Order: sequence, then C-alpha cells, then structure tokens
Amino acid sequence: MSERAARRLVRVSGSALLVLFVILRLVGPQAPAERNPPGFRDPVVAFELASTPEDVLGILGRPGTAIRADTVPQVVHATQVDFAFLIAYPAFYVGVAALLAAGRRVARGIVPVIVACAVVMAVADALENRQLLLLAAAADPGAMSIPLAWLRLFTLVKWYVLFVASAILAVAGWRARGWWRWSAPFFALAAVLGAATLRWPPAVEWAIAPLGVAWTICYVAALARPRSAT
Repeated sequence: MSERAARRLVRVSGSALLVLFVILRLVGPQAPAERNPPGFRDPVVAFELASTPEDVLGILGRPGTAIRADTVPQVVHATQVDFAFLIAYPAFYVGVAALLAAGRRVARGIVPVIVACAVVMAVADALENRQLLLLAAAADPGAMSIPLAWLRLFTLVKWYVLFVASAILAVAGWRARGWWRWSAPFFALAAVLGAATLRWPPAVEWAIAPLGVAWTICYVAALARPRSAT
C-alpha cells in the first residue's frame, strides 16, 4: 500500500470511528437495568463479558418488566451499530501500520501481522455480536448457557488480539518520529491493562481510555501533512 493510500485509510476509518463512537454513546444504554457484574461500570462492556444468566438479566432486566422493554432495544441498536464499528477499527489498525511502513519508519513486515490481527478482530467481533443479539432475545435463563459460552470465547479473542495489535503499534510508534511516538505510551498502557484482564476482567474498561488517546494521536498524525508526519 502506498503512503498516500495508507494515509487515506487512516483518515477515513478514523473519521468513521469518531462518528460511530458518538452514535454508540447516543443509542446504547447508559446504565444497566438492575446492576452490572461486580467491577464493571459500562453496561455494554459488561454485557460483552457476561458469564452467567444472572449477569445478563441484571444488565438487561427481568422478563416482563418495563425497564427491560427500554433496555433491550438500546442494546440491540448499539449492537447493530457495532457491525459498522467492527469494520472501522481493524481498518484503522491496518492503515496505521501501512502508513508507518510506507514511510519507512518501521519494517514492512508489520503490515501482514496487523492485517492478520485485524481479520481476527473483525470476525470475532461479528460472532460476538451474534451471541449478544441471541442473548438479548432470550428470556429463559436455561437458553442462555450456550450463547454465553460462545460469547465469552469470541469476546476474549477480540480483546486479546486487539491488545496484541496495540502492543505491536506501541513498539512501531516508539521507533517513529513526530506524532507517532506520542501514541506509543498509550498503546502500551492499553496493552498492559489488557493483560490485567486475565486476572480481573473489568480491567478491560481501564484500557479503553488510553486506546482512545492513542487512536486520536494516530488520527491527528494522519491528518497532518506528510512532511510533518515524518
């Protein structure tokens, strides 16, 4: 991929991420129907990492309740929007890697590695969303065990591959000059916090803020003129 094409990919996917993030915040639930699993604050992230039917019912509400009738459509709408988001952020990672490689800031071998990560992230996220929709439609706790098992698998694959890709870009960004180097500590912090989810799953929420900062820095770097990005 040429430097021009890579820069365009970062700009387009980054702009899409910004718009989709705002939409997700507007359409998604701001609080659980009853309660999140211990340690979680965001009901959307909590739903992704739900492990029991009780977790699901606490987030979405009990069958037949008014609050469930309000919460479930919000979760469904957010999940539907996420099908676009899951294309945008893997494309963003590919664009950043390709732009760094095209500018000879890092070895070109980084690109196929990030492309592989991006494919896995997108597929796992899509499969995760399918399980979320199944769980949102399920009222019987007995029908939730299989979707929950698959949800856990797909969600963890998505997040861990995302953190691996972030660690790779942290190293690549540190070797680069200009704006790219500023993204490295935030990518690295997100990767470290992501590793903490092995012991404490709610730590995934702690990684979201540094990821957002790292993505913003890369987006600004791609918006800059090529000379100022080198």
